[in-house]
Amino acid sequence: MESALFAIRSLLTEFPAAEKKVAEYVLEESRNVLHYNLAELARRSGVSQAAIVRFCRRIGAGGFADFKLRLSHDVFRSSDDRFLPDLELESNMNPALVVKGNIGGIQRSIARLESLIDIPALCRAVELIRSARMNYVFGIGASGIVAQDLSQKLVRIGLPCSCFQDTDLQITSACNLQKGDTVFIVSYSGETPAMLTVSRWARKKGAALISLTMETENSLRKSADLALLVPSLERIYRIGATVSRINQLAVIDIIYTLLISGDLDHAISALEETMTATHEGRETGLRAT
Repeated sequence: MESALFAIRSLLTEFPAAEKKVAEYVLEESRNVLHYNLAELARRSGVSQAAIVRFCRRIGAGGFADFKLRLSHDVFRSSDDRFLPDLELESNMNPALVVKGNIGGIQRSIARLESLIDIPALCRAVELIRSARMNYVFGIGASGIVAQDLSQKLVRIGLPCSCFQDTDLQITSACNLQKGDTVFIVSYSGETPAMLTVSRWARKKGAALISLTMETENSLRKSADLALLVPSLERIYRIGATVSRINQLAVIDIIYTLLISGDLDHAISALEETMTATHEGRETGLRAT
């Protein structure tokens, strides 16, 4: 893939005035440019969007998206495509367009998720969680929030569960796994170093390992006994987990529903007891004040 920065430097003295402004801005703000959409780059470089398009063609790019891809490889030379930025940021966006864009992205993502669900694998995961001596749930960052959601759901219906937020505690608990334990690791990329350390200890200790990762090939998915997948509609380098987090939470909700459905009487009893206990605690606290 031809270097965008090399092409820009080679043509710097030949650009027309407007395109030269774009070239100089890109050379000075290469990393930030990767975050902008066409309108934002035009605004920041002080030219029209048409001038940006002409600039892209002059350096041999097929269009703005191709230009950004080439620039990504210049800025992040050692990364594969999954780790390159895929951001389209714009200042002062129309709130209505933001609402429409985000909801549309969620709808497309959920539709894609349904086609990825492996029913036998999902049912096997439910069996492993239900029969485990102890369930250990792991995740970091946004995936850690999803892990906590699964943990609190398991506790609500009386299933044994351990979930730590601190990374060192997660690895420490992995060192103490036993046969009969089930390990559930949430990691969108499937390449988070700490989670790979946890997976190695799970294999070493003979615990059952369930992973929840993006659908593309990754190290965690390969090491798992059961691999649950979400669509890879977000790059790993992103503003924050959005549709990936929603997809992960949807998988957790499906598992939770199946767990409840498989032992409905017990689940209802556990839910009623925990609901009563937590609400009594709140009412007592209010009376005390």
